Amino acid sequence: MPLLTLALFQARPAFRSADDALTDLDLAMSRAATAGADMLITPELYLSGYGSAGAVRATAQVQGSQFLRAAGQLAARHRVGLVLGYPEQSGCALYNSAAVFDRAGHLISNYRKVALPNDFERDCFTPGAGPEAFDFEGIRCSVLICYDIEFPELARRAALLGTELLLVPTALRAKWRFVSDAIVPSRAYENAMFIGYCDFAADEANSEFSGTSSICAPDGQHLCRASGREDMVLATIDTSAVHLRKSDFDFLHDLERFDLATPPFPKIA
Repeated sequence: MPLLTLALFQARPAFRSADDALTDLDLAMSRAATAGADMLITPELYLSGYGSAGAVRATAQVQGSQFLRAAGQLAARHRVGLVLGYPEQSGCALYNSAAVFDRAGHLISNYRKVALPNDFERDCFTPGAGPEAFDFEGIRCSVLICYDIEFPELARRAALLGTELLLVPTALRAKWRFVSDAIVPSRAYENAMFIGYCDFAADEANSEFSGTSSICAPDGQHLCRASGREDMVLATIDTSAVHLRKSDFDFLHDLERFDLATPPFPKIA
């Protein structure tokens, strides 16, 4: 079964000009390549930082922009795949997006966040259409962004597409650390998949985010976890663990036996 070494770039939470973003990304991808990584994930809205409508609008990228081409060139130069969080402009709409590049620098997926949790996001962004599956180095992958993972239905939709590795750029606030502690491992377990969950850093200067980026296995265990500060954590996943987990309990198969279209209890008005 395919093996893949995944790196999470837990970057500082800051507005970045395109040049600064590429410089920081170049250094991170160089470190990832040296460590043997096949793919690197950035946090949600890595380019603009999270929470500023002005920064989002100032840095929004259209497909094929110079910045996105340059990001693809970094992936090709370092031979490391890339999941890049950025604000996307498409016509009159803005999306909270993640572009996925393969190790040759080709854009192979572009995901738009579905669940917009607060006034900042609802005022800035249009919801996307939901997860799609794509192959990376022989592994079936999908992307969700931040709040999306808190909805079992979205992770389950990805699982039903055959996803073995779910890639999740996030900007998780410290007060919701329960998500990285408990919900992300639960999603990995109940869907028999690996999850790479990449947050912004938290330190004495900025404690707003949780800084608990992690990679979870299909048995719900953390394979690696960041400790708050700007960091890079890595783990190698073996997709045979997906099939081993399903050999014990295959929730997706067993779910077919239930008629969930009919609620088991009457609704309370």
